[in-house]
Amino acid sequence: MNIEEPNQYLERVRQKRLRNQEKLNELGLTRFVTPEKTRVKKKTCISSSSKGESTVHEPRRSSRVSKKPVDFIMLDHDLNAIETTTDDATRVKATKTVKKKVHSRRKVDLGKQIPPRKRETFKNFDCEAWVKDMEYYLSELAGNSDSNVQRVMCTVRKLVSGEGVRHPQTQEYFHKNKAIHLGLDFRQMLDEATEWVYENGGDKGNGWLIEHPVKKLWLYQQARATNNNKPFSIVQVNRSR
Repeated sequence: MNIEEPNQYLERVRQKRLRNQEKLNELGLTRFVTPEKTRVKKKTCISSSSKGESTVHEPRRSSRVSKKPVDFIMLDHDLNAIETTTDDATRVKATKTVKKKVHSRRKVDLGKQIPPRKRETFKNFDCEAWVKDMEYYLSELAGNSDSNVQRVMCTVRKLVSGEGVRHPQTQEYFHKNKAIHLGLDFRQMLDEATEWVYENGGDKGNGWLIEHPVKKLWLYQQARATNNNKPFSIVQVNRSR
């Protein structure tokens, strides 16, 4: 008696379904599979033709037409996609919890520094005079807005008077009791201001606490050097005449 050999293709399909089912059980995804409902056998419809002959109609087997849920069988590549998505979501969540806010140091390069000998000539300038001239230069010649000029000059006056600038978070002062003059090395002062802001937890004003005003001082100092140390307000008055 000849024994019929099993179909190899059907056997591979059966083994694949068993592996998928085991994987579903391991992942706990069997609860998402819709349980199979007991099908109710429909009665066979018998219609009679005009000739008196009866015709038997078989009931439709389509799940779409009968509005029955279709059993979902997950394949190997679907399981791999679920594992990858789960791992990625866990990795992203862990990254978000570990990530902390870090205050970065600002690196600024405003060009070449004025030679020390040339800066020496700026020491004897009257503070009140060059502060007013700086305000005129920023608003009339440099094209800064009124609000920016007011914020810069408010900080500059604190530095000139020796009051210093107070950090709103730590209440620490920058250049307290150290009145500045126009002959200082503002490039070095900018580095010190950046370091001071960094050590005190950053600047929520994005530089307006101390760094922007010091930059404006450095730029004004360079402009005065280019203008042969002459104030801009007097030059503008002479031109208008």
